[in-house]
Amino acid sequence: MAITNKLIITLLLLISIAVVHCLSFRVEIDEFEPPQQGEQEGPRRRPGGGSGEGWEEESTNHPYHFRKRSFSDWFQSKEGFVRVLPKFTKHAPALFRGIENYRFSLVEMEPTTFFVPHHLDADAVFIVLQGKGVIEFVTDKTKESFHITKGDVVRIPSGVTNFITNTNQTVPLRLAQITVPVNNPGNYKDYFPAASQFQQSYFNGFTKEVLSTSFNVPEELLGRLVTRSKEIGQGIIRRISPDQIKELAEHATSPSNKHKAKKEKEEDKDLRTLWTPFNLFAIDPIYSNDFGHFHEAHPKNYNQLQDLHIAAAWANMTQGSLFLPHFNSKTTFVTFVENGCARFEMATPYKFQRGQQQWPGQGQEEEEDMSENVHKVVSRVCKGEVFIVPAGHPFTILSQDQDFIAVGFGIYATNSKRTFLAGEENLLSNLNPAATRVTFGVGSKVAEKLFTSQNYSYFAPTSRSQQQIPEKHKPSFQSILDFAGF
Repeated sequence: MAITNKLIITLLLLISIAVVHCLSFRVEIDEFEPPQQGEQEGPRRRPGGGSGEGWEEESTNHPYHFRKRSFSDWFQSKEGFVRVLPKFTKHAPALFRGIENYRFSLVEMEPTTFFVPHHLDADAVFIVLQGKGVIEFVTDKTKESFHITKGDVVRIPSGVTNFITNTNQTVPLRLAQITVPVNNPGNYKDYFPAASQFQQSYFNGFTKEVLSTSFNVPEELLGRLVTRSKEIGQGIIRRISPDQIKELAEHATSPSNKHKAKKEKEEDKDLRTLWTPFNLFAIDPIYSNDFGHFHEAHPKNYNQLQDLHIAAAWANMTQGSLFLPHFNSKTTFVTFVENGCARFEMATPYKFQRGQQQWPGQGQEEEEDMSENVHKVVSRVCKGEVFIVPAGHPFTILSQDQDFIAVGFGIYATNSKRTFLAGEENLLSNLNPAATRVTFGVGSKVAEKLFTSQNYSYFAPTSRSQQQIPEKHKPSFQSILDFAGF
């Protein structure tokens, strides 16, 4: 009889626990507002994610994505190339008005080649994507050369003559560069002392009489110096011998011309600090875990970037990982994909339709759109392509078929702040609980789960099975039986 009573009590207890769990689950579900009639479900994807297949894309044609064909060949030969994106405002005047004075370019030099001396009427910052070499800077007061390698960031001040040597015998030297013109917004020029196959010498802008008098040499000798390179048909990137490489690389071991350095003025020393390279990988990553690393050089910490207000960044994501949604308060990032493919998603107030040839603000002036609609920008971005993330736009990146590597230049980065919208350190988890409930129209339990369930910061796996969710101790049947007296 006693055993029968205990069994009855145990069964009643199990039923009571089950009812409580069901009611609790029902309460949490009811706390979500049901979708309004006519609302459609969001995009679906196939289980396992990572490849990007099965996603429904709202927009794949938009002005934030520049494919390989967007580049123009400023120079190309069998020794290398220089490719430049068009002015951002030419692509979309209204959207990119804030960065109209910036240009993006790629430089690739084949092994054992030499990029001839030149200067720009612009400031430039480049990141070494691949290879190694030597860059030398020359002014009328000093000269200094540096070894450069993958991950190095180099500032080239406006008006400073420089030349680059690819010292590697097997690997091309690849550079990604952002340029800030000082004369005409969005337009800059290269100036070469010696003529080449496609470029004239800047000495062609003077009469022979003036040049002969200035250099105190016969006009015949001057003519040979100024036009010889053009006559033999060489370009601005040229193949050089191992002996020439050795001679150029030897100079990189000397920091400067010591005799002239003693007489340098303070402004000359300041100029020299601008062109000293530094390496992004020597900086501890500001975001790092098993799924990704993000290195960033901020203008507040590097004199080379300070006056330009430009940040330089390198992101490396493992296959099947997610750079959690976030936005930058003031910085617009111009991002170049160095390896792999990824799914780029961004929220924007502007709508872009498939097949659309004109973007908002292109052509005639439009009235300001004050609607509260948010549109989804979706693209598959791959190696060799560029995408732009404007300030204030929430975005995310999902690596897909392989590891994903990208470098970025942050424009107006000095006083910008990066804010994450998901992950352990996200903005929304810091809201007052009452504000969360009122804002999202959910109960306290659901609100807590929405913004505190992610166990990773910054980078996370795209597969839920990889999420390391702490075990929650649930009552076992044995503990229930123990409670019942068995």
